[in-house]
Amino acid sequence: MSHAKKTGADLIVAGGYGHSRLLEWILGGVTRELLATTSIPLLLSN
Repeated sequence: MSHAKKTGADLIVAGGYGHSRLLEWILGGVTRELLATTSIPLLLSN
């Protein structure tokens, strides 16, 4: 997010997928974090 904001990005494109809840709780989930915190339009593809 900080890089996208610094460079003035208009769109973030990312691959979206999930892991088990336990693994995401331990390691964190980028997809979930992007969905929860982004203020820039987001395109996810699986």
